[in-house]
Amino acid sequence: MGSTKLAEENGWPLMRGERGFGKMAIFLAAFSAAMATWCFTIGGFVAYYLNAVSGTFAVLAGSLVGILMVTLATVPMCSKYGIDSVVGSRAQLGIRGSYLSLLLVYCSTMGWNIILFIYKGRAIAELLVVFGVMDRKYWNLCVSIVGVLAIFIVLELIRKGPEYVRSRGPLIAVVVAVMSLVVLVLLVQRVGVTGLLHAAAVTPYAKAFGNWSSSIEVMVAVNLSWWAYIGTIVRTSPSARQSLWPVVIGFGLGVGIGSLVGLYTGLVVPNSAGDPTAFLVDQGGVVVGLIMLGFLLVANVGTAMMGIYAASLALRQLPKAEKLSWRWTIFVVSLPAMAVVGLFAGSAESFFSAFLAFLGVAFAPLCGIQVADWYLLRRQRYDVVSLYLPGRESRYFYVAGFNPVGFLAFVAGVATYIYLLDPRSYVYRSPFEYVGASFPAAIVAAVCYVAGVLACYRGRGIGGYGAAVARQEESAIHQDDAASIA
Repeated sequence: MGSTKLAEENGWPLMRGERGFGKMAIFLAAFSAAMATWCFTIGGFVAYYLNAVSGTFAVLAGSLVGILMVTLATVPMCSKYGIDSVVGSRAQLGIRGSYLSLLLVYCSTMGWNIILFIYKGRAIAELLVVFGVMDRKYWNLCVSIVGVLAIFIVLELIRKGPEYVRSRGPLIAVVVAVMSLVVLVLLVQRVGVTGLLHAAAVTPYAKAFGNWSSSIEVMVAVNLSWWAYIGTIVRTSPSARQSLWPVVIGFGLGVGIGSLVGLYTGLVVPNSAGDPTAFLVDQGGVVVGLIMLGFLLVANVGTAMMGIYAASLALRQLPKAEKLSWRWTIFVVSLPAMAVVGLFAGSAESFFSAFLAFLGVAFAPLCGIQVADWYLLRRQRYDVVSLYLPGRESRYFYVAGFNPVGFLAFVAGVATYIYLLDPRSYVYRSPFEYVGASFPAAIVAAVCYVAGVLACYRGRGIGGYGAAVARQEESAIHQDDAASIA
C-alpha cells in the first residue's frame, strides 16, 4: 500500500494489480472533476452567441468533439501502462521536451483553479452585499480574501493524499448538481419555458456560422483541458475499455449540466454572464440565498483538489522535485494561484476569455500529435522503462532530450489555431466559421508529426520507432500481467 501511495504521488507507473478503480469509480472521479461552478461561466460565454435551443446543441456537440479528441490522446496509453499524461508525452516531445507538457498541465489546472476560487469569492461577496452584511465598495477586497482562504482550505484537504481527493470529490459534485437543478427551476419559474426559448443571444456576430463555431469552439477548448486530468484518473484503472465510457460520460455530463445552466442564466438574467448568485437571492429569497451560500462554500472544492493534485503530480516530474514532501509540493504549486486571486480577482472576465483560447491553442496540437503517434506510428506501444530513464539510454532522448519533430509539429498546430482564431480578441478569420480552430490545429500538427517522423527517424532507430520496441513491449506487458496475478 505504501509503494502504491508513493507511485501515485510521484507519477511512477502503476502495476495492473495496483489499479483498483472500476467503471463507477472512474465515472465519479470524472464527474466530480468536471462538475464545478466554472461551468456557469462557460455557458454564459456561449450565451453571447446563441439562444437557448441553438446553444444547447452547441454545448453538447462541442463537448463531444473535445472529449473525443482528448480521450483518444490519453485514455489508451495512460490506462495501458498506469502512467499520467505528462509521462506519456515524453514519447513525442522527448525526456526533457516533456517539460512543455508539464508547463501546459500546470497552467491549465491552475488557470481553472484561479477561476474557481475567484468565482467562489465573487458569489459569497455578492451574497454578503445582497444581505446587507457588507458594503459594495468592499466587494473586490472580499473576493480576494475569500478566494485565498478557499485555497488554504483545499490545501488542508488535499494534504491527506490522492485517495482522500478522489473519495470526497463525488459528494461535492452532487452538491453542485443539486445547485444547478435549483437554478434551472428558479429560471423557469421566473420567465417560463416560452420566455427562456425566446430569449435572444447577448452579443452575437452578424453571421450565423460564426456564432455556431465560436460557441462550439469554447466547448471543445474546455474539454481539451481535461488532458491534464484524465491521465491522473484513468491510470488507476486496469484497462482502457473500462475507462472509456465512464470518462466520456462523466466529463461530458458534468460540463454539460453546468454549462447549460450558465447558458440559460446568461440569456434571461441581464449582465449576469452566467453567474446565478444575485439572481438566486432575488428570485428565491433569503432562505434560498442562505442555502445556496452553503452550497457555494463546498462547491468547487472537489475540482480544485483534483486540479492541485494533477499540477503537483506534474511538478514532481522535475529532477529532484520528488525530494519535496507532499505538503510542500502542493503549497509551492498553489503560490501563483494565491497571488493572482489575491491581486487580480477583479479581472476575471478578461482572464477567462484569454484562458479559453489558451486551452485550444495548447492542447489541440498536442492531442493531434499523440493520436497520430499512438495509432499510426507506434502501433499502440511504448517502451515504459525509457519513459523514466533520464539520459541517453532512453529511447526517447532524441536530441539533447528534445524531439525537434515534435516541437515543430506543435508550433505548426499553434500557428494554425492562431491564424483561425485570435486568442487575445477572440476575433476569427475564415474558414473558422466552418471548421473551428482546435480540430484543424490538431490535424495540421498530426500530419506534420507523421511526415517528420517518417522523414527523419523511421529506420534510423531514433525515438524508439521500429520492430525491436514492439517485441520489448510485448515482453513488458506479459511481465506486468504476471506480476499482477502474483
